[in-house]
Amino acid sequence: MKQNKKVRSGNEIIVLFDGQQVGMCRSVRGSDDYGPDAASGIGDIHVAEWVPTQARHSLSVSNMVLIKSNMMALGLTPENGDAVLQGLVFDLEMYAKADGQLLRKYLGVSYASGDIDIQAHQIVVASGQFMALDVTGKGA
Repeated sequence: MKQNKKVRSGNEIIVLFDGQQVGMCRSVRGSDDYGPDAASGIGDIHVAEWVPTQARHSLSVSNMVLIKSNMMALGLTPENGDAVLQGLVFDLEMYAKADGQLLRKYLGVSYASGDIDIQAHQIVVASGQFMALDVTGKGA
């Protein structure tokens, strides 16, 4: 018997704040946009190359469960816009379940918008949009 190495299944997506797990996600879709701008010479309308101008890493998340007790212990329960202005950010890491390999890591993630459902003992982000400062890992 041999292990299938062409397809990954059972991946794990965890939410970390200061290296401590505060939640997990069911689904994350990452989008990377490097804002390419056309570079051309004077008197030449043809683009010589596309120059990256700004990296924008956005995430669409569905079914993110945040562990309320872990967040409260770390002081991470923003009440309103004033609390959000504190600028608290977290990391989102995606691991292969089979071997624990880090597939992708989004750094300095901030909540942008979404729907939140608060239930007993947990906070569920049913759908959310996030922005990250940087990303590492090839996801393979």
